[in-house]
Amino acid sequence: MNAAHDLFVRVFDLLLGPLDRWAPTAGLWVVSALSGIAVLFVFRWTSTPAAIRAARRAAQAELLAVRLYRDDPRVVLRAQARFLAALGRYLGQMLIPFAALLLPFALIFAQLDARYGSRALKPGERPVVNAFGTAGMLASARLQSADGVVIESGPVRIAERGEMSWRIAAKAPGRQWITLVVAGHRVDKEVVVATAARGAPARRMRASAWSCFLAPAEAAIDGPSGVRSIEILYPPLEIDFLGWKTGWIAVFLVVSSAVALALRRRMGVEF
Repeated sequence: MNAAHDLFVRVFDLLLGPLDRWAPTAGLWVVSALSGIAVLFVFRWTSTPAAIRAARRAAQAELLAVRLYRDDPRVVLRAQARFLAALGRYLGQMLIPFAALLLPFALIFAQLDARYGSRALKPGERPVVNAFGTAGMLASARLQSADGVVIESGPVRIAERGEMSWRIAAKAPGRQWITLVVAGHRVDKEVVVATAARGAPARRMRASAWSCFLAPAEAAIDGPSGVRSIEILYPPLEIDFLGWKTGWIAVFLVVSSAVALALRRRMGVEF
């Protein structure tokens, strides 16, 4: 399972790494646009445009009937019933495309959230580091840091949750590291420090069925350290978008939807 997780991480590193080195959120914009195109291809292959168009037009016609005959309750009730039937047919036509998109988009969302949901630390910021693991980890773990990071306090142990916490301080920009040492086993965690706003993966965890969704941006923890996960509580990343400060999800939805709507007629797709 570690190999599958790490392969997934490397694939996205190869795709997004060069873009993000060019501009901090360039990968987000490119993935958003490509996702809009991917939605069109999936709809083209799995949907029936004529049936979608017919159901949509039928629903629109019944809504118009409700407005035109609003003084006749019987006509309005029949139009509402036909509207609900048409709406059901329309939604039914959407089920197969959305089912085909569910897993790929869940993985894409997990990657984007891991890479663009949290902001890199600025020099002087003091986040909390949390580690979760076994009783053996709680008893013997100690945290070490590179020169650009200082461990200010901790650990605080919460035995009921298998949790240890430290407070660190970022000192120098760059890719820094902290290391959790447990009985001679080392678990490294990257600490991203930057003067400009850029994304930073917050969590690293042991490979599992959910690790590609919960910690997809760093290699899985291996070895018998007893550490299940280690995370840094970064602040959220705010992106300048159309004059607003917003999160990555707004950028993704607006860009992918705009691309899909702009190209749908050329590709013969109906929504």
